[in-house]
Amino acid sequence: MKEKEARRKPAKETLRTNIKDYIQKQIAAGVYRPGDRIVETQLAREMNVSQAPVREAILEMVALGMLEERPYSGHFVRALGPKEIEDIYQTRAVVEEYAAQRAADRATEDQLAEMKRLLQEMDAKRDLDRFVHQDMEFHNLVMDAAESAALKRAWSMLRMAEWTYIAAAITKSSLEEMIQQHWTIFRYLEARQAHSAGAYMYLHIKGFGEEVSQHFADQKKKEL
Repeated sequence: MKEKEARRKPAKETLRTNIKDYIQKQIAAGVYRPGDRIVETQLAREMNVSQAPVREAILEMVALGMLEERPYSGHFVRALGPKEIEDIYQTRAVVEEYAAQRAADRATEDQLAEMKRLLQEMDAKRDLDRFVHQDMEFHNLVMDAAESAALKRAWSMLRMAEWTYIAAAITKSSLEEMIQQHWTIFRYLEARQAHSAGAYMYLHIKGFGEEVSQHFADQKKKEL
């Protein structure tokens, strides 16, 4: 089996991920606005899929906090406050800062080679949808290289995969700039510069958090 085939997600998981990506795109674009109802049957028709994976994707986004369930009414887009978003990203920044510091000291040559391969793929095929998944794979590799089960659990609980699409969609940074930021993190890791790797990772995450927070704050002002 080829390496890429081995990494391929099961069909059901991929379908659910695609549905979540679609909902996130609609939220980022302002098509789905705070308070809008997400109708399961309508979404299934739009995407030409059955209702089961749509229901699973919606429930995952409820757990994340992007959607909310109202008894006897259905599921709606949550009105996210800037402070809530800042808190999520600030927490992630601290977790990943420490993870990058540890990874700089502990990453194996194989792990560094895998990160480099992934970054080369980012360079070769510059596509936003592809980048979002590659971004999360890169950060997951850093978390693994940190060799801390406690850190990995904390990071996983933040459910950052769903936030990454929105951040990438609304950021003022170009796709090329975002890719270069990941190369910078990698070079610090490769050079075993723990302090610099952690500091740059912190600023990288915090910067995206500030943009996402401002985006939702601006949306809220438009509704007033």
